[in-house]
Amino acid sequence: MVNLIIKSTVDLDFQLQINAYVLSKITSYLPERSVNTSSLDWIDINGLCLADPYFKTPNKIDILLGADAYCCIMKEGVVKSPSGTLIAQNTTLGWILSGVVSSSNESSKHHTRNLSVHCTQFNEDNILKKFWEIEEQVSTRKLLNPEEQKCEEFYMKTTKRDDTGRYIVRLPFRDEDPACKAGSSRDIAETRVKSLEKRLNKDTYLKEKYTEVINEYLQLGHMRPVKEEDNKKDEAVYLPHHAVIRNDKTTTKVRVVFNESEKNKKGVSLNDTLMVGPTLQADLRHTILRWRVHAIGIVADIIKMYRQVRIADEDAVFQRILWRESPEKPLRDYELVTVTFGTASAPYQAVRSLHQVAYDEGDKYPLAANRVLNSFYMDDLMMGSNSVEEGVEICKQMVALLGKGGFALQKWNSNNRQLLDRISSIYTNEVVQQTGQIKIKNENTENKDKEDIGVKDNKEIEIKLDSTIKILGLTWNRHEDCFQYSVNLPPLTTAPVTKRLIISDIARLFDPLGWLAPSVVLAKMFIQKLWLLGVCWDEELTTEVITEWSTYREELSLLTKVQVPRWLGTSSSDDLELHGFSDASKAAYSAVVYLRTIDVSGKIHLSLLVAKTRVAPIKQISIPRLELCGAVLVSKLLIETAEILNISKEKIFAWTDSTVVLSWLNSHPSRWKTFVANRTSEILGALNSSQWFHVPTKENPADCASRGILPSSLVGNELWFSGPSFLKNKLIEYKRPKNLKTDLEQTIKAHTAVVPEHVVFENYSSLRKLVKVIAYCRRVLKKEKHDSKYLKDHEIEAALQTCIRKSQIDSFTTEYEQLKEKGYLNIKSSKLKSLCPFLDKNGIMRIRGRLEKSELDEQVKHPIVLPHSCHLTLLIVADAHEKTLHGGPQLMANYLRSAFWVIGARSLVQQYVRKCVTCAKQRASVRNQLMGALPSVRCTPARPFLYSGVDYAGPISIRTTKGRGHRSYKGYICLFVCMSTRAIHLEVVSDMSTQAFFAAFRRFVSRRGHCAKLWSGNGSNFVGASRELQQLASIQPAIAEYLEANNTEWHFIPPHAPNFGGLWEAGVKSTKFHLKRVIGDSTLTYEEMTTFLNQVEACLNSRPISVINFTDPGEPLPLTPGHFLIGEPIINVPDKNYKSSNVSYLTRWQFVQRMLQSFWKRWSQEYLSKLMNRYKWASQVPEPNVGDVVLIKEDDLPPSRWLLGRAIEKHPGDDNVTRVVTLRTKTSVIKRPTSKLCILPISDP
Repeated sequence: MVNLIIKSTVDLDFQLQINAYVLSKITSYLPERSVNTSSLDWIDINGLCLADPYFKTPNKIDILLGADAYCCIMKEGVVKSPSGTLIAQNTTLGWILSGVVSSSNESSKHHTRNLSVHCTQFNEDNILKKFWEIEEQVSTRKLLNPEEQKCEEFYMKTTKRDDTGRYIVRLPFRDEDPACKAGSSRDIAETRVKSLEKRLNKDTYLKEKYTEVINEYLQLGHMRPVKEEDNKKDEAVYLPHHAVIRNDKTTTKVRVVFNESEKNKKGVSLNDTLMVGPTLQADLRHTILRWRVHAIGIVADIIKMYRQVRIADEDAVFQRILWRESPEKPLRDYELVTVTFGTASAPYQAVRSLHQVAYDEGDKYPLAANRVLNSFYMDDLMMGSNSVEEGVEICKQMVALLGKGGFALQKWNSNNRQLLDRISSIYTNEVVQQTGQIKIKNENTENKDKEDIGVKDNKEIEIKLDSTIKILGLTWNRHEDCFQYSVNLPPLTTAPVTKRLIISDIARLFDPLGWLAPSVVLAKMFIQKLWLLGVCWDEELTTEVITEWSTYREELSLLTKVQVPRWLGTSSSDDLELHGFSDASKAAYSAVVYLRTIDVSGKIHLSLLVAKTRVAPIKQISIPRLELCGAVLVSKLLIETAEILNISKEKIFAWTDSTVVLSWLNSHPSRWKTFVANRTSEILGALNSSQWFHVPTKENPADCASRGILPSSLVGNELWFSGPSFLKNKLIEYKRPKNLKTDLEQTIKAHTAVVPEHVVFENYSSLRKLVKVIAYCRRVLKKEKHDSKYLKDHEIEAALQTCIRKSQIDSFTTEYEQLKEKGYLNIKSSKLKSLCPFLDKNGIMRIRGRLEKSELDEQVKHPIVLPHSCHLTLLIVADAHEKTLHGGPQLMANYLRSAFWVIGARSLVQQYVRKCVTCAKQRASVRNQLMGALPSVRCTPARPFLYSGVDYAGPISIRTTKGRGHRSYKGYICLFVCMSTRAIHLEVVSDMSTQAFFAAFRRFVSRRGHCAKLWSGNGSNFVGASRELQQLASIQPAIAEYLEANNTEWHFIPPHAPNFGGLWEAGVKSTKFHLKRVIGDSTLTYEEMTTFLNQVEACLNSRPISVINFTDPGEPLPLTPGHFLIGEPIINVPDKNYKSSNVSYLTRWQFVQRMLQSFWKRWSQEYLSKLMNRYKWASQVPEPNVGDVVLIKEDDLPPSRWLLGRAIEKHPGDDNVTRVVTLRTKTSVIKRPTSKLCILPISDP
């Protein structure tokens, strides 16, 4: 779910915040077909500002609003079509159309609803993204991808210069015929400019400034009107524009922003078709590091940098806008003829043109050319010099060089006042005046000159690149020549402290060079902690977490006291060294680099250059390995910094307090495991092992960043900002421990273990695998060369003999030794004595039977003896079972007899066949569990149908009319049975819909009284009719809800367990009995079927439920359900006359009650006694346990297609016997009765 802010293109003051789920697709294109607006029954939409001007064209839906949002956008105003089938409703988003209209190519009607919204994700995402981009790995050079290479080649091929030297570029489209011109975009731009006019009319100041900006475009020639004869509106791309107010800006507070990402009718925008181009500007960290080298710092920026590069005339058609100064005037078409901010390729084109000036004109201005390539970050210039004279010359060349390409600088600033005073004189140069961009009057006062060149009255110039950096930007104090920090966090409110709030605050920390790394790393650790806690974005945090965060947040304001000198104190004659330190803790690892400067007099100066931190991975890693990660980080920082400052590799020194890391680096990476080997290879590829040294932990500044310290401890921290004290000594003692130790210490340990001799046999479940392993082992032991890696038949045979011989020796040790010594067996107690065993030439024990003179094969006459309880014997039996294609015990025994004589073969073979899962599946049989006790509602007196069961029977055919030409349809019988008296109530239903059941249930309770509890099956009586099954399953939830509203409890028996509903299953069987014999194939009308079922119901309710006495005619008739319904059988002769009894003193009411009581007395004595015996399922059978694998019986499928399931839960009854089990199959979790399960002979190891 994401948080969205919906803004209106009509009412610019309106915005609506909603939460929405992100889906890959909301719905299909709407409308389904193009809408025909030429119909006479159409709304006059002229003059209506539509929310979606392109409602006629099918397009995708970006967002679906709910009713809660719909009511917030409604406004007064409705326009209807003549017939009233189509209306236009006024909303804050514009007029929306709804109703029934015809498509453009057919007369069928489609509903169209149109809504236009603009949505953006919450701002914390963008801020957090920038935070992690700054904290990313050190930058590395990357090759251009194919598109970037194509864009570069296109620029070189098509770029030209005009007479004034300005560069003229072409828009780098991906295709020669861009798709953005295929769909008209003028209507969208017209709608946007009209909405803009409404906003400007409400704000006079904004309108005045906005008009000034547009007029400035015209005056400077950055925009031109389109001639009517050249106006090809259909092929042009029109850009909507709007105002952005920047109160923090010192110059242009109102900015016109053009939307090149606005899509046309075809859903394609200008930016969609443009190549972005490669990133050319230098990394911000590199630019600042280069700037720090110079004693005098100079800053400036290019005036309207993008607009100094012209667009070719043939591409201006893709940058059109609509504008008029007053709504009373007609809209005019204009073309932007310069690189426009917001275009996908604009940054590349502007920076590339700036660089091209240096390539084209750099020979004349050598001091400026290199600085153009390396000292600009977009339009911001940060350069310096070591003297005023050098600075003035650099500035002169820079102004002249940029002037050749039409670029001009403004807002100059420097830490040297003398240099600032002399910069103004540069603008009197004729070359600069020819650019026409800056006009300087010499008669101005000194202060005026300073204002024109951008010198501010205050003492600071902010180094800021965008709005995020502006809030938490880095400040340069000119007078003290140092960097300062500003921390502008929003004030705390009474709102709950959530993860979103904390992440928003953390993401505003801007520390590009890591000078605040010891404190910023605490924020990184806190982010990781929040993720490990698993809290949601807007969930209030615990008191402990809030307290920890509040302490840290309160101290962030102390970072404003931090001051880092800008100048590194270097000169061209100084000796420069780079010293990098790394460290790690359980929470993070870090790297920090210092510049050690030694001047000609021997004075030493240390400067903090750059630092990086990384939080430790969530998966726990040992400290030495984290230390190694820190070493990788510092090696990268050292190489990167050395390249920027032009320091040779011999002047680089790396320090760590980990002796394990130093030991790893002093050995070849191949000695170590993958993790260590990869990282040591990377480190040694950057620095030699001789450049690594040991530093004590107390003197390691990286320790501050790896553990993290609060801002209060960071301010004034000498170790961090000034480096370790030993680096300030003229002679440094480079320590390397003599006895380097790794974390893998050599130890000698003695172990005593008892190894089973059969461990090899027991490890394999296949005879083929075991024999192959033994065969390869024999190859190794023999040390013979083989011409093939594959085994030969004689090798496999020898390996099998080895296994058999080993098994015989282990199982018949005494017999084998005697046979080996004497050649015969003379042990009376031996099981092998009657077999007359002997040893063959291979040392294999065989049987000497009575068939020596037969012509049988030698293996049949003298089979190999195999023990009964041996794993090898079991493998041979398993192999025989597979080779006989899962044959039975007789076939397997006969197969084994041809080569082996297995002791106790019959029982062993039978046992294996019983345990074979494949065979068990085919002979699968289910067993019914012990019949359970009757539920209380079956053996407790209660009003008829107070407790009932329900089931469906059918389908049956019902004819619509009598006579010829009738048509029939499917109907069903709904059967209700009384759980106490077995009385039956039948209803005809026309279908299996929810409403049909409701109607039948209402008729039932209206005639039989309220039903307190209702039982039903799960549709098992519809096996073979899947469609009816699905219909029944779909109505069950609705039926349950209805019954609950009528104070009726609905109970389900387990799925596929008809025996749990035997009462209504018997009723269905009896109903069908009469139905087949009386109706047969005849088709009745609904009225005839209702009449017939009432008669069947009377017959069923007249069946005796007690024993019939055929010997005594004086005995009363047997008890029937009719006795409880009307006092006597419904279709039998009347019962005996109770009036003959002595009841003269009874009232009629008392008489009826006595009669009912006598019925219930007979019911208890005669009917319940019949239910005492269990006529089947009289014994308890084994029940599946949790974890058992079972086959799930399906009546309509063969056993080979039955599903496998694993029991995960048992549901025992009141007698503690389990008759229902919950199973997990490969697709779902289901319930089944034990009568549908076959337990497989599988046990977990």
